[in-house]
Amino acid sequence: MSPTNVRSAGSGRPAPGTRALAALLGATRSQVLRQIANRAPATTNEIVAALEVSAATVSHHTGVLSRSGLITTRRDGASVRHTLTSLGRSLLDAHGLPAAPPAPPRL
Repeated sequence: MSPTNVRSAGSGRPAPGTRALAALLGATRSQVLRQIANRAPATTNEIVAALEVSAATVSHHTGVLSRSGLITTRRDGASVRHTLTSLGRSLLDAHGLPAAPPAPPRL
């Protein structure tokens, strides 16, 4: 079962939490947020590959998520890494959606 397409048991439809989050954020933006939550941290290129959308699309959505305080974004050499914030984690928790545990601090 793909993390972006969590289904209700036996129904073939997205789970209620997934539908509610998509209604709140938009389908693609909610998928981007969930990819970041499940990869901890996720690079733009990883999200592009997982969702099969353009880098420009991912950059647009991560910009909105960052300005909303749901993720943080930082450049790491040639990569851009996105990490869920506590607010983003709370949003997913409120919708009953899993998120990877926070990444350990880098030394």
